[in-house]
Amino acid sequence: MQQILITDGNAHLYSDLIEKSYRFRHQFFVDGMKWEAIRRSDGRDVDQFDVPGIVHVVGSDQGEVFSYSRLLPTIRPHLLNTIYPQMLEGNPEPVGPAIWEWTRCAVDPRRREGRKAADPATTGMTLGVVEACIILGIEALHVQTHPMLLTRLMELGFKCKPLALPSQLEGQDVVPFLAHVSDVTLQTSRRILGVSAPVISNNNRLYELPKAAISTEL
Repeated sequence: MQQILITDGNAHLYSDLIEKSYRFRHQFFVDGMKWEAIRRSDGRDVDQFDVPGIVHVVGSDQGEVFSYSRLLPTIRPHLLNTIYPQMLEGNPEPVGPAIWEWTRCAVDPRRREGRKAADPATTGMTLGVVEACIILGIEALHVQTHPMLLTRLMELGFKCKPLALPSQLEGQDVVPFLAHVSDVTLQTSRRILGVSAPVISNNNRLYELPKAAISTEL
């Protein structure tokens, strides 16, 4: 199993894996989680945010996708400011070159069956996102998810700040928060998850995004 980091600079090397990722997303979110609003006849979860400038972190095992995360720049339209602005309840939204949004987070449930929370697939996905942030100069992530995950990310070394109180989305409690990422996050996550080596396997095929010129204060 490996994590593949895909940016504009190397996307041409991974067109097949990106296509498999769109189909994996559709299977997970539409067929599995019943998000009927995004169902497509071609079986591909592709939305208005799947454009140049985004980042894919793909878990791959012998060419098949088993996990996925998408990172969106907040200096452009993204989920929180275009689809779910009501979650902020009028509070200001932190944005900037070093702040991105973590979306479409998914792990193949067959990889988690009968396992604890720190199963290898979920561990790889989480560490893949943290490593991607360090590589690309991303200092903080917008996350909209169940409040329990906020606690879990804090345990893994993320410095988290809620942006509003939890609200209901399709019958589920969801809270928007900002999760700061640093070298300490990576070290803490590796220690707690029991992984010492990098999980991103294609460092020699990466083309880094520019380092951010600002810092994120939490």
